[in-house]
Amino acid sequence: MNILILSPFLPYPLDQGGKIRIYNIIKNMASAHTITLATLVDDRSTADLGPLRQFCDEIILVERPARLWPDRLAFFSGNDPYNVIRYRCAELRRELLRLQRRKSFDLVQVEFPMMWQYAGLFRVLGTPVVLDAHNIEHYNVRQIGRSAGTLFWRALYRLEERRLRRMEEQAWRECARCFAVSDKERDEIAAVAGDPAKVVTVPNGVDPERFTFLPRTMTGKNILFLGGMDYIPNLDAARWLLDEVFPLILQQEPEAKLQMVGRELWRLKEGASGSSTPGSRQTNPELHENVPDVLPWFYAADLLVVPLRMGAGTRLKILEAMAAGLPVVSTAKGCEGISASPGVHLLIADTGQDFAAAAASIMHDVELGQRLAANARHLVQERYTWQQVIDLSGLE
Repeated sequence: MNILILSPFLPYPLDQGGKIRIYNIIKNMASAHTITLATLVDDRSTADLGPLRQFCDEIILVERPARLWPDRLAFFSGNDPYNVIRYRCAELRRELLRLQRRKSFDLVQVEFPMMWQYAGLFRVLGTPVVLDAHNIEHYNVRQIGRSAGTLFWRALYRLEERRLRRMEEQAWRECARCFAVSDKERDEIAAVAGDPAKVVTVPNGVDPERFTFLPRTMTGKNILFLGGMDYIPNLDAARWLLDEVFPLILQQEPEAKLQMVGRELWRLKEGASGSSTPGSRQTNPELHENVPDVLPWFYAADLLVVPLRMGAGTRLKILEAMAAGLPVVSTAKGCEGISASPGVHLLIADTGQDFAAAAASIMHDVELGQRLAANARHLVQERYTWQQVIDLSGLE
């Protein structure tokens, strides 16, 4: 088939979950289909296409730099969600119309509901348009709004939630097929979509060849936190880890070291003055911002912590850690949507005390970490390789 992938951002480099999912979908579909990628970028001259050139017949880059105040004005003066407005681009619309005249597409795949605003350009021609939902975004906004610090921001988030819900539900009803990342989100989307059969679970995946299995062989104290601080649920998780969980870990294991890897970690500089225990070698977590590749950090660590308390979708970093042989401690929210059993594939804890105890147990018990890692790797190979994911979509 001749397929157009429409993305809100260039899916490279692989520094956040949405990019990783889109990149691997393109990579694994390219052997059987002709792929055209159309995407928005901040600056075309600095865009890094990486291996995407190998997989795509054509890549169309359209500049749409951030326009904070014009976008905010459009939000307050109109009825559209902010998450739709900030991806609105007249030039992209013109490029897509030109693309229609040059190519005949058998299928258009829209990544994220905020890009559904362009779907009508193809649906009017009778071209099937499918939606890769990634998550239920208005659930995410609802959770963030509940934790907002002022009545003003809580009201704004409620308004954004209502608008997003309306937009997402329209996309679910109009699309020819909808991909959800978990069975739970599939059922919730199907209840609205009108035709439940068109909603399919296509989970996030992992490349087991890239994330090769390297089991722990000795007790280690290196804790890895991975996440961009430009995403509010990650920022909340990092602050909870720093303020409450890590001090409790240090009480049980004074030699523990915390490595924080991700985007915009400067947001944590105040909080990262951190708690410490007398005699600890580390008085501050180590912050590693905008690293070119997260893979070495998985192998340098002894466990991954995922202390998320809000969010939607599923966490790719958990699957990647499992593939690499890195034991995982997560909240129930953090591992939501992944078919992993507590005590078998990972440890789950939701209070600061329990989370710290779970992390300490892995640092103290090599056999526990090895058992969790081996079971988790088997789960990934059995259910979560990217090729298996593509097979579930029906577009293999």
